[in-house]
Amino acid sequence: MYIWSMDKDLEYLNDLFTAIKSIDNEYCNWQHNGTIQKTERVFAYELYYKLRLISNLKSEKYKGIKFNGEIGKKTYETISNLGTQYTIEQNDFNPDLVLHKSQIDRLSENQKLIIEIKTKSQSDEMVAKDIIKLNHGIKFLNFQFAIFISVNTNVNRTFTKIKNIFNIQTFSDDEVTNSKSIIIVNYNNCELITATLYKILTT
Repeated sequence: MYIWSMDKDLEYLNDLFTAIKSIDNEYCNWQHNGTIQKTERVFAYELYYKLRLISNLKSEKYKGIKFNGEIGKKTYETISNLGTQYTIEQNDFNPDLVLHKSQIDRLSENQKLIIEIKTKSQSDEMVAKDIIKLNHGIKFLNFQFAIFISVNTNVNRTFTKIKNIFNIQTFSDDEVTNSKSIIIVNYNNCELITATLYKILTT
């Protein structure tokens, strides 16, 4: 279910949800050499295609901004580990998808969505690092929303894993605020379930 009402700032987020829901299972479970390979790239390409269809229909709304995949976003600030044991030393981020104006622009009004995708169950460390990077994307790259998409996973396991990794009591005030704009999306068997990181950690 969608937990945000449609308005000027949130329409891009709702468009993302619409695009995800339109993706068939064949792009979530890619058949290759007789085995099922759950690949992030196949899903990401199809998601990019669906988003382009939507943006073409809403050309005025998307004027001046664009979707890019795996584009570098450089940052020099120290990356908070959000109270976990996991640290990230790299300065170059390559998120799976972003909706923005350009690679060098950092104005918040032009940084709409930063997205990380996982298409199979991942270790605590991999999930933690993706969400840590998304928080950094909001804090220093000025993205309005950061989205972690988990595909082919049980929603209860996804949310429980995240609750076991993070403790909101260790977050700074800014990180608590950011957690309300970090969206966890679980997409399994064509069912989409969303919640903010804040909601997951406080319920």
